[in-house]
Amino acid sequence: MSTPRSGRATLTAFRAAAHIPRAIWQPCAQLASLALAARPPKPLRQWAINARVVTGAQPGFKDRYRAQLSWFRNTVGSLQLGRLTLDQIAGKVDVDPGQLEALLTSHAERGLVIAIPHMGSWDLAGAYGQVVGLPVTSVAERLPAGQYQYFSALRAKLGMQIYPYDQHGLVETLADDVHSGRVACLVADRDFGRHGLAVSWPAPGGARELTVPPGPVLIAQRTGADLVPIAAWFVGNRTHLEIGEPIEHRPGVDGAGVMAQQMVDFFATQIAGHVTDWHMMQRFFPGEMA
Repeated sequence: MSTPRSGRATLTAFRAAAHIPRAIWQPCAQLASLALAARPPKPLRQWAINARVVTGAQPGFKDRYRAQLSWFRNTVGSLQLGRLTLDQIAGKVDVDPGQLEALLTSHAERGLVIAIPHMGSWDLAGAYGQVVGLPVTSVAERLPAGQYQYFSALRAKLGMQIYPYDQHGLVETLADDVHSGRVACLVADRDFGRHGLAVSWPAPGGARELTVPPGPVLIAQRTGADLVPIAAWFVGNRTHLEIGEPIEHRPGVDGAGVMAQQMVDFFATQIAGHVTDWHMMQRFFPGEMA
């Protein structure tokens, strides 16, 4: 657990990183990634374990380097989003026009809930929503020493509404936002509390049993909005958004489990194909720990 002093130091580092030019931070991130890939710390070792499960192959040095560099790119990119115009944000995103049109139709006709894994830049994906007319509501961890307020203010500048993930009555609040025309966009691959919806994660060595956050499914069930899974990964200097098909609504607890499984099936396919852009550096699969 961080101390107040370390929390303030982290916030100071975040503020500084938001203003570092790409010509400086990118080569520094590359050098740091090379060093960390050669002697991986625990988070990168955990990523390698998670990646081995989802792909069936043991990641090598190059994979560890790319994963660490992708993590740096996402982190710095999120910190610098507040300095970008909407036109600049649009220029950083690649998306299939047909998929985007279907997403806009979902929002206009039935309302929209988006579920996204810890891939690529999910903050950029949220900011891109503002560009195309999808006002995003999301949640964030209540970080210490002013960090939560800092990140919330950055996202609010881009038109996003952010709530703390432990806020009382959060599902009802998000459902109200969906009814009012906003888009609930939630990172939904890792269940921090381990009390979510039970699913089987498809993997080459056999499916793994775990739980995922129930929020996207519950909000979709409550509002009747389309639940659409999306994945993001880096391609050159841009971020690609892969938009899945709306998940069929099913009622009740059993129906929620089926909907969550369909969401996970989409996540698993996208993550396996772009695993170095999956920023899962914490324990994910039960029994698989660095």
